[in-house]
Amino acid sequence: MKNITLITVILFMSILATAQDNSSTDNNQIGTIFGKNKDAKLGWFIGLDNGYTQFGSRDVYLSGLNAGLIINHNFSIGFSGSGWTNRNSMYYSNITDTTGAYLEGGFGRFILEYTLFPKAAVHLTFPLMIGGGAASYINDMDNWEWDDNEWDTHHKNLDTDVFFSIEPGIRAEINVFKFMRLNAGFSYRFVSGLEMMNTSADMMNNYTVTAGLKFGKF
Repeated sequence: MKNITLITVILFMSILATAQDNSSTDNNQIGTIFGKNKDAKLGWFIGLDNGYTQFGSRDVYLSGLNAGLIINHNFSIGFSGSGWTNRNSMYYSNITDTTGAYLEGGFGRFILEYTLFPKAAVHLTFPLMIGGGAASYINDMDNWEWDDNEWDTHHKNLDTDVFFSIEPGIRAEINVFKFMRLNAGFSYRFVSGLEMMNTSADMMNNYTVTAGLKFGKF
């Protein structure tokens, strides 16, 4: 995790050096690598994010979708939904004395984001995600249940909890086209109120390295 964070910091330094060459962009237009965009006071965005983090010592891969409004180029407000996708790696064998389970769940949070020098082709953003999440331990063994005059199988939910989450971060963003931006960065996730059997309350507190695409009217 430390090596990934170091690589990300080095990437930031390289991008910031490049950004100095883009600071002369016309104040009335947004600079991009392949052209310029006319000035817009109110915009919108839809973003796709992929990230890597850890829960305790477990590697966790996140995928998410976010969307919202952009006000005066600098301020964004929206909603983000994400979840971990590597279910097979999230098996915990000691949830109870006799049963293991897979940890499943995700996050649903509001996004507040400030963009520094948004009209430059390369710039920085400072996202803050505030909201919550939910997690469940699911026993993957088949459990039989009589339903609608026939037997059916289902997976048993051993434990479920909801929790509060806040995650500030920093990203480098590139205006590739007037309708598309590429970004990469890192954040730190704080989780409060996680209470699940045989699970540390701070298990989800950790850094996340993220890369994504953002589409919209900027």
